[in-house]
Amino acid sequence: MRIVQVTPFFYPHAGGVESHVRSLAGEFVRLGHEVTVVTSRHDPSLPLEEPFEGYRVVRAKTWGVLYNTPIAPATRRLVASVSGDVFHLHFPPPLTSYFAVRGLDRSNVPRCLTYHCDLYLEGVVGSVLTGLYSALFLPPTLNRVDRVITHTRSYATTSRALRGRSTEIVPSAVDVRRFRPDLDGSVIRKRLGLQGQRVLAFTGRLVTHKGVDVILRALRELPTDVSLIVVGHGPRLEELQSLARRLGVGPRARFCTDVSDDELPFYLRAADLFVFPSENRLEGFGLAVAEAMASGLPVIIADMPGVREVIEPGKEGLLTEPLISGDLVARIEELLDDPARRAAMGAAARKRAEERYSLEIVARQLLTVYEGLRATG
Repeated sequence: MRIVQVTPFFYPHAGGVESHVRSLAGEFVRLGHEVTVVTSRHDPSLPLEEPFEGYRVVRAKTWGVLYNTPIAPATRRLVASVSGDVFHLHFPPPLTSYFAVRGLDRSNVPRCLTYHCDLYLEGVVGSVLTGLYSALFLPPTLNRVDRVITHTRSYATTSRALRGRSTEIVPSAVDVRRFRPDLDGSVIRKRLGLQGQRVLAFTGRLVTHKGVDVILRALRELPTDVSLIVVGHGPRLEELQSLARRLGVGPRARFCTDVSDDELPFYLRAADLFVFPSENRLEGFGLAVAEAMASGLPVIIADMPGVREVIEPGKEGLLTEPLISGDLVARIEELLDDPARRAAMGAAARKRAEERYSLEIVARQLLTVYEGLRATG
């Protein structure tokens, strides 16, 4: 099958959607399919076309990036020029999927769209822009695809944009061969000077909705033998580092901003517990949570639609109230003070990742969706 994945950003841009598409593209190739990734040329230094990890990446000329959204009307013509048996669009950021469905208007090729999360921009201007997009561009985008996919049922049923629409549930995917519990994280602990510490981990972009500030405030209330590894980078890095210093936890919070893909699984294995207290609907699933689970870590995650469905609370981890550092402290202490329960949860987390979120299982679920679209098209 010729599969075309259309995504606003792609490697080397870092993010959950990009990781999701990259992993799936590689797995589809491994299963014998031909893959093309259509994306934006958000960085002018990137080539317009290149082979990458066994498939082809083609990039649309881009006017610029505004509010983390590539402005690339050329996506419309580019998508129309690419041959495929099925087109799989990814939203958000916005606009790319709109340009893509317009480019497919004269084609009968089956197309689906994964709705990763709702739009959200802070401030009055952000609210106006998201409102305009949701009113003018999102409905015609969703109306022009044959199937809408979401990662969890709870997110689909609580999304205003998806109200009244039928959705297919396919989770995000993690490479359980790369993230696994038998890796040795002691080298990372030694490198970061964390021997003898009980270690929390967070991985992800350092942006407001991830809730890293809540973890830092919780760290202040935790015993001094508890430290935090923050793996990632983003616009809030300096602000969060400054907050850690003001709270007096600077020496206990390690910000690791230059961790390679190969090293990331070892950083997770350096931790005892994974913490992910995202605080709004920009988090539709939390791929980082699935990676931690595959690594055999119990997880503490925000009780929010979407991400809360990734675990069975009390089995693979615990839920915490968003924004409330005191509740996060209680949940962390509950697990750090019970090594046996922590180990049992870590084993259950690995099992759930293998059975529900492994790359092979999710890829085959999507292939079933694709075949169904082709059969009814």
